[in-house]
Amino acid sequence: MRARPVRPNIYLPVIRFGVADSDWFSVLLISCAGYLLPVPFGITVLYVPLQMWTWLIATAGSIAFFNYIRIGKKPHWLEHQVKAVFFHHRQHRAIPNGRKRSFHRGWLIDAEAQDAHGQMETGQTPTRIQLLFEENRRFQEACEEKWNSLLLTTN
Repeated sequence: MRARPVRPNIYLPVIRFGVADSDWFSVLLISCAGYLLPVPFGITVLYVPLQMWTWLIATAGSIAFFNYIRIGKKPHWLEHQVKAVFFHHRQHRAIPNGRKRSFHRGWLIDAEAQDAHGQMETGQTPTRIQLLFEENRRFQEACEEKWNSLLLTTN
């Protein structure tokens, strides 16, 4: 017998009516909810109890929905879409082999260094972050003056 190539089909999901086997539990839950929710009302439509109609619509709708999210979409498409709605695009998990980022927070460090005796050193050149904060402070003050004068002149 000659050797034949083996395809890893055992790892692919089993598809029935276009729905993967992992999604059938959700289809079953939606169908049961569609059947049980109208039972207390006792309504009939065309001499058929309402729960039969809602069960049929819920089952067909859930199968159509799971077909839509599977056919022509990449794996885990719906999961990624839901995540994109609820989380910011920069919020993500750390890379498993990545290095932990070091703690560099210039605004937490005292602006002026102290010597060994606790005295302030004089004659230091300002750092880039200090210059940035000073420029930001000046800009904020200029904006406040401009907007306050505009607010005072209106009305």
